[in-house]
Amino acid sequence: MTTTKQILMGLVAATSVCVLPNHSVNAASLINFEPVDGKFPDGSLAVDNMPITNQFSSLGVTFGIDRNQDGLPDAGLFPRLEAVGSSDSIAGFESTNGGEDDTAAPGFEDRLGNFFLRGVGSLANGESLLISYTSPTKAASAEIWDIDGRPTGLGEQWEVQALGSDLSVIDSIVSPAGTFPLETSPLEASPWFWSFDRPEKDIHAIRLVYTGSATGVGLAFDNFSPLAVEGSEPETNTSVPEPTSAIGLLIFGAFAYRLRKGK
Repeated sequence: MTTTKQILMGLVAATSVCVLPNHSVNAASLINFEPVDGKFPDGSLAVDNMPITNQFSSLGVTFGIDRNQDGLPDAGLFPRLEAVGSSDSIAGFESTNGGEDDTAAPGFEDRLGNFFLRGVGSLANGESLLISYTSPTKAASAEIWDIDGRPTGLGEQWEVQALGSDLSVIDSIVSPAGTFPLETSPLEASPWFWSFDRPEKDIHAIRLVYTGSATGVGLAFDNFSPLAVEGSEPETNTSVPEPTSAIGLLIFGAFAYRLRKGK
């Protein structure tokens, strides 16, 4: 006949080889605007020039345009999905260095992929991309593509703003200014990577504001990591019992089972 001691010894031995790690094993989801089997997480079919709003709401973010910079999405204005290459008259960026519009510089093709996010039209002046969070985050990262200059000396430039609970700016990052000639410009048809990594989860929205002096500028946004700097692991609020706690729960359950059987 199996005794209570034998049951408890078996439980302790089994628990010692299946201890759960005391950290999250989930990686942050990277939004690169590449559909899986032609679809986005909400099930919508990916089509060139389609409005992007809540297709990624299951990942805790929605996209909009904030022209008046009040931290809220403007009604009826949405960023658009843009296919790479000059398939239509609307471009996210001009590859004036001998290539097609919306085409990555040599060596960056895989990074850009087949799709990215652009503004409402081909010009982003005054159209600030807004990313709103369902729950605040402490970290995020992404890329703005094709920050270059003009022969007149004017250059493109962006400011990435982190907005707090009252939608005021709590942190910001300014891109390098675009340079000319394009043959030597490091960001011609190439990505500028930015990231936030703050001490606490106080980022409620992220806004991209065009601050450059050049006009006729498009927006190309890609490879957005909403919960962590790309390549790192996000923090979670999920607590996992320590091994001793798990063993204690199993032992308590075993005693309760033996007591019920003994009645």
